[in-house]
Amino acid sequence: MKKISLILMACAMIAVTSCGNNKKKAAQEAAPTTQEEFQIQQLEAHIQMQLDSIAAIFSAKAQDPFIGAAKEGKIVLTDSEKAIKPSYLIDPASVAELSTLAQRYRAIAMLSIDSEIAKLYEMPADAYIAAISKLAADINDSALSNFLKNSQDNISNEMSALYKEEVKNGRVCLFWELNGATSIESLYVLSQNIDKFTSTLTDDDAANLTYRLILAKQSVDQLVAFYPELESLSKSLAPLDVLNAMDLAEFKSQLAEMKGQLEVIRNGLLK
Repeated sequence: MKKISLILMACAMIAVTSCGNNKKKAAQEAAPTTQEEFQIQQLEAHIQMQLDSIAAIFSAKAQDPFIGAAKEGKIVLTDSEKAIKPSYLIDPASVAELSTLAQRYRAIAMLSIDSEIAKLYEMPADAYIAAISKLAADINDSALSNFLKNSQDNISNEMSALYKEEVKNGRVCLFWELNGATSIESLYVLSQNIDKFTSTLTDDDAANLTYRLILAKQSVDQLVAFYPELESLSKSLAPLDVLNAMDLAEFKSQLAEMKGQLEVIRNGLLK
């Protein structure tokens, strides 16, 4: 019982340094003894180390091989394929009324991916860029703005810098809202045209896509015990446990099986 109590207090103390000042009061009310304070600090350090380790691995694999291939022009569409415009992309105008920070971070992630698909089909991307800029301005998070500005240069370094800044600024939950939504939107778009969109991927690329999802899910699942606001994202990621492919053939098969569920999950991200 004492161990459980200590863990709960540790969670509260981690919350002070992460997602919201409203946890500070709860941590203060716990009023641990000196010995308990030391134990809490040890638990806090251990849990934070685990989360930092997950974020470091995730940042090192931050480049989505699918989106990278689209940006680099490796996915080539024929004129007849370009003529059939995708109907599954988010309407940039639809994000104007989003009210919560979590929704706005998710929308930025989703619009960023959809803008690359729009370009692939030679559709105008100005509305996507404008919507992302407006959301970033509304959020007013300098760490996020720097990431959006500089991530084209070295996305792994910029992702690592974003994580560190979000931890420091008390927005680590929103770091994972951004990246959880990125993983879901990428998988959803892939499921819409599996053969074409996976045509440039290797077995390693497929494994990395699912590994990035696993890392995001693992971190969110650990954090949700501390921050109830992450419960929605945790529930969205939960059904994706079945996506654990180690090669491209398995990845394509799992995407096909999950296509319907991916659509439901994705469509719920901004609600």
